Amino acid sequence: MIELTSIMGEDSSAQSLNLESWMGELPEQLKHVPFIYLAIPGSHDSMTYGISRSSGVAPDAEPIIKKLYPLFRGTILRWTITQAIDTSQQLLIGIRYLDLRLATKTGDNKFYFTHGVYANEITEALHQVKDFVDTHPGEVVILDFQHFYGFTPDDHQRLMRILLNLYGPRLVPRQIELQSITLNSLARLKQQGHAAASAVTQMGKLVGMLPSPWPQQDRVSGLLNFLRNVKRHPGMGFVHQAVLTPTPAFILFRWISTLRDKCAVPVKDEVLPELINFSPGPPLAKELGNQSPVNVVIADFVEMDNAIFSKTIIQLNMKLLKNLIDHS
Repeated sequence: MIELTSIMGEDSSAQSLNLESWMGELPEQLKHVPFIYLAIPGSHDSMTYGISRSSGVAPDAEPIIKKLYPLFRGTILRWTITQAIDTSQQLLIGIRYLDLRLATKTGDNKFYFTHGVYANEITEALHQVKDFVDTHPGEVVILDFQHFYGFTPDDHQRLMRILLNLYGPRLVPRQIELQSITLNSLARLKQQGHAAASAVTQMGKLVGMLPSPWPQQDRVSGLLNFLRNVKRHPGMGFVHQAVLTPTPAFILFRWISTLRDKCAVPVKDEVLPELINFSPGPPLAKELGNQSPVNVVIADFVEMDNAIFSKTIIQLNMKLLKNLIDHS
């Protein structure tokens, strides 16, 4: 069991918060806060753990990748895979937002996760989410279907049927006022006959209420500047992408290295300590100045250093709790 220690609760005494149920164990005041104002750890390109040497080139691949993949498969894979642990493990270490990119295959009616090359077929991962929310009724999981490659209108309809059949009443319907969704309001759905209704999947891109602007930076200084200056709408959720994006030139000079070593580790070592200075809460909070507050924050290789990324982002909610207490 992975624990987050020294979290200050509503009585200002130290608590121990189990990462696999951190939402359910938040202080009561935070369960009344709109979900879009909480700090939530997520994973970037969540399903790339399923990419292997047998993976084929996918529709979202850049033209240069399609040409070089047969010759430099190993190198390309080292710079394509962004996560090392599967969906269940990500959820157990506190990840509550999954960044999903889907593609079809010619002559195949299944859907696959993708990041330039094909990862796994979607069924197992989606069932892992269902199994998790079934056994963790206080937790909320956001499934953000970011991109669809090779999809027809019929494919979109078929995907919707799969999601509805799998999750049913667990899905939170589209609501114009996202400020009305709180952990407690989701929990109350149980009283309306919805099984495990405190678990939710939300398709951010389809709903259009969870913007996720791409920093497109390969240097820590550029990424930090982006994160500090990006703006969000007060009525929407938001995703801060704490990720470095290698350009072809960047990779060329680091050919034998990996995305983990050259991008994820610098974010952990240099960007994550700066994120401690960020706060969740309403975007117009005066105490935040011009900096947009965090909601969802995503990163690569979220398991590193005993899930330090999840722990850091979750701890930001204690700033919000202090502000609520100070203003009560």
